Amino acid sequence: MNETTKKPVVSIEHAQKSFGDVQVLRDISISVEPGEVVAIIGPSGGGKSTLLRCMTLLERVDAGDLSYGDLACARNGVYGDKSVLAQARQRFGLVFQNYNLFPHFSVLKNVMDAPICVQRRDRAEVEAQARQILAKMGLTGNEDKVPCQLSGGQQQRASIARALAMNPQIVFFDEPTSALDPELTAEVLKVIKGLAAENMTMVIVTHEMGFAREVADRIVFMDGGVIVEQGPARELIDNPREERTRAFLAQRGA
Repeated sequence: MNETTKKPVVSIEHAQKSFGDVQVLRDISISVEPGEVVAIIGPSGGGKSTLLRCMTLLERVDAGDLSYGDLACARNGVYGDKSVLAQARQRFGLVFQNYNLFPHFSVLKNVMDAPICVQRRDRAEVEAQARQILAKMGLTGNEDKVPCQLSGGQQQRASIARALAMNPQIVFFDEPTSALDPELTAEVLKVIKGLAAENMTMVIVTHEMGFAREVADRIVFMDGGVIVEQGPARELIDNPREERTRAFLAQRGA
């Protein structure tokens, strides 16, 4: 076993983050093991998406540490150089709630672009893999369409395909179904369940409590910029220890 696989895939410790006078993350620590699926739940404004943005280098913590396996991205809020951060970005994929596909690229080009331009991989190899992933996502026959020709569910599945094409060690999902109606939500959740069955390491910010209970290994409940409670998914949903967790779950009908 090499050094990278011994360590958590990603680890953030004692993270602090403020926007102006508003402290959004207060001493947050979380690590994700290989093959683990972690769901992050909590009320809007509780810090879930900010935590995800800090873990994926879209925001910088003001204090704390961030590591990807053996790669230290930040120590005490001081970040590594461009080459370190570029290496870290190779290790994760990110799926946004609003898809973030390039509107003028075909579906196939959206999936192929980063592996070719960022990872400098062979075009033929990338195209073969991209077509295979799109087939797995149920998108065969849509390769030459542009995003506006797809349903929201198809766009989100194309976004997941794009993340997987980078061969990431972990995929982050930021409320992947919040822009979808219930029917399209079900098809996207089915895809994520399939990835969980294949032991894909994932962190999922979600409002879908039944999905989190069924698919996640561990649930983290955040409120007010802190982790209020975390534990095995079914246990936390069925028997929350903290009053704030109980109140939130009751509100969500869980």
